[in-house]
Amino acid sequence: MSFLASNLKYLRRRKEPKLTQERLAQMLMVSPSTYGSYEEGRAEPKLDTLLQMSDIFMVAIHDLLQLDLSKVVVMEAALGGLTGSSGRTRTLVATVDKEGTDNIELVPVKAAAGYTRGYSDPDFIQGLPTFQVPFLDTQRKHRAFAITGDSMPPVPDGALVFGQYVEDWWQIRDGSLAVIVTQNDGVVFKKVFNYLKDRACLVMASTNPIYQPFVVPEEEIQEVWTFAGYFTKEFTE
Repeated sequence: MSFLASNLKYLRRRKEPKLTQERLAQMLMVSPSTYGSYEEGRAEPKLDTLLQMSDIFMVAIHDLLQLDLSKVVVMEAALGGLTGSSGRTRTLVATVDKEGTDNIELVPVKAAAGYTRGYSDPDFIQGLPTFQVPFLDTQRKHRAFAITGDSMPPVPDGALVFGQYVEDWWQIRDGSLAVIVTQNDGVVFKKVFNYLKDRACLVMASTNPIYQPFVVPEEEIQEVWTFAGYFTKEFTE
């Protein structure tokens, strides 16, 4: 089953500034009636037109055809033009609710190991539990991670840490708290010191002094989520 028709409607309406069918037809160099037939599912575009659609919406052709993007949104941040960025293009896969509002996906303890492999896989992300939290900034993308261990007091073992997605890693401030998704160390919640510009690495430190800091090379970093709050059922005096 192809989702192209519904995806075109969805992506066109979400794009900023908003696109009309007529304007998108001009961009694709087809007639308005021809483009309308794509959104109605009465015709299928040629490969060249699909490639143009992929460029306009920054979505892979496979995803345009095979994924229901009203439920799974693939957002690409091209960071090469940002001052102080590392020039890498990163892809964030996220889910939305029926109204098109970004969900907060929960990465539970059992899914943490798989997350390092599935963080960019729409099927994996779509399988995570989702919810909404009213006190978080709706203009930013957030995700929740179940944190284990005693290395980051006062955040206790088993707490849910809310992270805000970071596109430009070079903007991470020294001493800030963040969830870092790494190739070799998995999902870790630490205090971060930014040496990306000079040494191409982050230094990770715990708030519990019995744990020694360690270095994560830039090439091992997969995602960065700055601390936005936490939830726990524990009560400590």
